Amino acid sequence: MRIITGDECGILKESIPEVSRVSADGKDAKLSASTDGVSRIELGAEMKMSRSRGIVDLAFSQKQSSALKEDAGSLSFCALRSDGSLDHFEGYAPYNSKEDRICGGTYRLSNTIKNVFEDKESPSEPKRIIGRPIGMCSAYQYQNLSNETPHNILACCTSMGYISVVNANSNEKGVVAQYNAYSNGNNSSIITYTGGNIVNRDIATAMAMSDDASKIVVGGRERTATMLDTETGLRTWKAKNLPANPQTLLQQPIWSTSIQFLSRTDTTPVKESTDLLAIGTAYKQLQIYDVRTDAIQKRPVLYTPEWDSTKENVLEHRVTSLCQLDSNRIIVGDSAGFMNTIDLRKITNKHGRSLSSSVGRYCGPAGSIRQIVKHETLPIVACVGLDRMLRTYDVNKRKQLDCVYLKQRLNCMLFCSDGSWSGKDFDEDEDDLEEEGEGKIDDEDEIADYIDSSADEDGSAEDEEASEDEVTESEEEPNQKRRRR
Repeated sequence: MRIITGDECGILKESIPEVSRVSADGKDAKLSASTDGVSRIELGAEMKMSRSRGIVDLAFSQKQSSALKEDAGSLSFCALRSDGSLDHFEGYAPYNSKEDRICGGTYRLSNTIKNVFEDKESPSEPKRIIGRPIGMCSAYQYQNLSNETPHNILACCTSMGYISVVNANSNEKGVVAQYNAYSNGNNSSIITYTGGNIVNRDIATAMAMSDDASKIVVGGRERTATMLDTETGLRTWKAKNLPANPQTLLQQPIWSTSIQFLSRTDTTPVKESTDLLAIGTAYKQLQIYDVRTDAIQKRPVLYTPEWDSTKENVLEHRVTSLCQLDSNRIIVGDSAGFMNTIDLRKITNKHGRSLSSSVGRYCGPAGSIRQIVKHETLPIVACVGLDRMLRTYDVNKRKQLDCVYLKQRLNCMLFCSDGSWSGKDFDEDEDDLEEEGEGKIDDEDEIADYIDSSADEDGSAEDEEASEDEVTESEEEPNQKRRRR
C-alpha cells in the first residue's frame, strides 16, 4: 500500500506502512515504517515548512494514458494550501516487483495557482472577505487512468461559502468559474452573514462533490446543506431542518462538519432512493438525506437521535469524518478519536435511541480524526488525525494493522490503488542473500537427547560378562560330550 499524507506545516509525505509489519511466521520486521517506509515529497529549497502554507486537503485528478498496463503506477493529485494556493502534482510509483514496493515514488510539481479564490472579474473593487479554505473535492476518490481526455474538475471552498471551480489540466484556464453558496437565486446579491458589527467568517465548514462532478454540496454553521450545479452555479436542492422540539418549540441547531455522497450502486435504497447524502454534525448526529430534485421530503430520511446528557447515546462527540464501507455501513470519526461503525438498517427514528446501530469501534487513535479513507479493492481503511499517526485497520476484524508516526499533525490523505504485500516476501529476499554455510541467528538450535555415559559403561560391562558366559558355556559343551563317550 502507498499512502500520501498532508499536514498542517505544508509537508507532503509518502508512506508504505507494510515495511514494519510482522511477517506471517511471527518474525519481527527488519525495517521501521517511521524511517524506512516514509519519504518526503520535496518541492525545492524555496518551499520551506510553514504553517501559513499548511495542506488543507488532497484530491486525485484523472490522468490520460495510452497504455494502461505500463502506466499502472502513474498518479496525479492536487493539494490545497492554507494561503489559497493550489499545487498540481504528477508522479510514478510502480509496484510490480518486490523492490518497487519498498521504494518511494518520483513526483514533480507540474502546475501552481497562487490564489484560486482571487476575484479576476472586478479587481478594482475593494478586496472582499473570502475567509479561510476549508476543503477541496473532485469526482475521483481513487487514482484514475483513462484513454480519453480527462476532465479534471476540482471545487475549492472557503469558510464564507465562496466556491472556485478549477480545471487542473489547463494552465491557461485555471479557475473556470466562481460561485457563492449563500447568495440569492440570481447570484446578484449576497445574503447577510451575521447581524451587528461582528463578522462571522466561519459559516461554511464542509463540502462534497458527486461522483459525476455535476453537483456540489456545501454546509456550515446555522446553514443547512445547499446543493449547486457545477456548470451554472444555481441552487438545485436545499435541505430542511428537523422539526422543532415538541416541548420547548425550539429549532434544532444546525452545524454540518462532514459531508459525503453515498455510492449509488453500492448503497441499499432508503425510501426507494439510492441518491443519498450523509452529513455528520457538530451536535453528535448522523443524518441521511434524499437529494433527488423531485423528492418530496427535504428533511433527513434517517438520523441518529439527538444527544442527551442524561441518556446513553450513539455518538458522544462532534463528527469530523465519514467513510462508507459497504451498502449499509458507515464509519464515523469524531473529535475525540473514536471511530464507530454505524449500520443504517438499525437506525429507528420513531422510538428508542438506536443504540444497536453502532455495530463496532476501531480502537487506537488518541486525537481528533481528520480523514478516513477505504482502499479501492482491499478490505482496509486508513485514518489520520491530530495524534500525528497514520493507522490502517482490517475492516472485517476491526484490528489495527499498521501505525506510523509522521511527526506533524495530519489533515488529509490519499489512498493509492496498489495492493498490499506481506512482510514475509521481504524476509525471503534477505534470506536468499545469506551464504549457505553461515548460520542464521533466527534459526533454532538442534538439541539431541541426553545420554548418560555411566549407563553406557554399565551396559558394556554387562555385555562383556554375557559374552564371557557364552564362551564358557561353549567350552563346557565338548567336555560333556567326551565324558558320555
